[in-house]
Amino acid sequence: MSEIREAVPPRQVRAAQLLLLSLAFVGVVVLLALQDGLTYHGMGELLAPWLLVWVCALLAVTYDGRARGGVRMTTIVLMVFVVVGSLDQVFGAEDPAAFVDAALRVALGLPAVVLLFLPEARDWFERER
Repeated sequence: MSEIREAVPPRQVRAAQLLLLSLAFVGVVVLLALQDGLTYHGMGELLAPWLLVWVCALLAVTYDGRARGGVRMTTIVLMVFVVVGSLDQVFGAEDPAAFVDAALRVALGLPAVVLLFLPEARDWFERER
């Protein structure tokens, strides 16, 4: 087990938490900005990746001391799905709005995944309680 016993997350974990919460807020703004003129199918395509982002943001709320390694891994896996799917959308965007929508998920999601992979973050999530 790790030798870290602090209840305060390290900078890397706090930065990932802030990135995920910021990304969730950006998702709400993007949905409100792009919802006009969309059919139900179009709205579903726009909403689907943001649902995973919001789940990750809810998981990030627990990073204050209650979270364990499973929460970290779940966040990483969900964000990898979001980032990989968004990369496909970035390169195949039909209009500027779709490009910006996907690019924001990549630009804020990828650093969060990298931060959660760092040894300091891993050690903090696997510390003894």
